[in-house]
Amino acid sequence: MVSHLLSEVSTVVTVERGQFGIADGDDLEDASWLSLRVKDHGFAVGSGGIKVASTIAMHDADIAMESWDGDPPPAPAGFASLGRQTFRSSAGFLVPWAFAHGPTDVELALPGPGRYAIEVFRHGGGADARAMQETSDPPVFEGLERYLVRLWPQDLGP
Repeated sequence: MVSHLLSEVSTVVTVERGQFGIADGDDLEDASWLSLRVKDHGFAVGSGGIKVASTIAMHDADIAMESWDGDPPPAPAGFASLGRQTFRSSAGFLVPWAFAHGPTDVELALPGPGRYAIEVFRHGGGADARAMQETSDPPVFEGLERYLVRLWPQDLGP
């Protein structure tokens, strides 16, 4: 069966202290997921949100988020998977979150509350991007990393 893209959004999120988040819409006030620990520049899933670790301490990263009706096709060339996990959404929509600035004004609509598979991909970053940022005058804070976040239902309902 071929999967179909249901919704997609793109924005820029500020990476601070090497991380950014994606909040479940219902948990914008209760952000307990902010304390999640992320290993090896990957991502962690917790109650109310997702925390993503960057390879670069401070910069603006492009993020695209997609909702699919089933297992999506392979990511575009150049994107490396940070892994797949399961995430439960109580709100049915997600919001990218910069830790010092709070939520962005972009929302990804999901089919509804329920359990989703999530896969996060990164393009760029790493030692080359850090070196470019550190040696540029003035320092570069944009275009160093791009993220692609894909979700698809595992089971829907409360």
